[in-house]
Amino acid sequence: MTNQIDAISQIEEAYEYMLAYAAQGRTTEGAGPGGASIRDFLTNFLKGAKILETWVENTGAIVPEVKDEYRKASSLIIGVINMMLEKDNISSEMVDNANALMATRHYLTLVFFLDKMYLE
Repeated sequence: MTNQIDAISQIEEAYEYMLAYAAQGRTTEGAGPGGASIRDFLTNFLKGAKILETWVENTGAIVPEVKDEYRKASSLIIGVINMMLEKDNISSEMVDNANALMATRHYLTLVFFLDKMYLE
């Protein structure tokens, strides 16, 4: 259970950083405070998401409909983050748009729901 709690913390911390990064108005990543760190946080988000993905698949207590919804949401957010990481430059606007996606909000809501249902 500790791995899942740590994974949720990683995701939450990364998302908080994404919100702050989006608000900075950066057109280029740059090397200044927080610039290049966006890639580290996005990578940590992915790591946490993959840990939770494995846990959800192997947990019998989660009903199939929720597992299916989690699979779809996880696949989409992982795809979005991978797309950003493939770019040479990650701007604040790009991250802001990713933050605003309903898929991002849906994924995070599922993660926090599962946290309260099974990990507290």
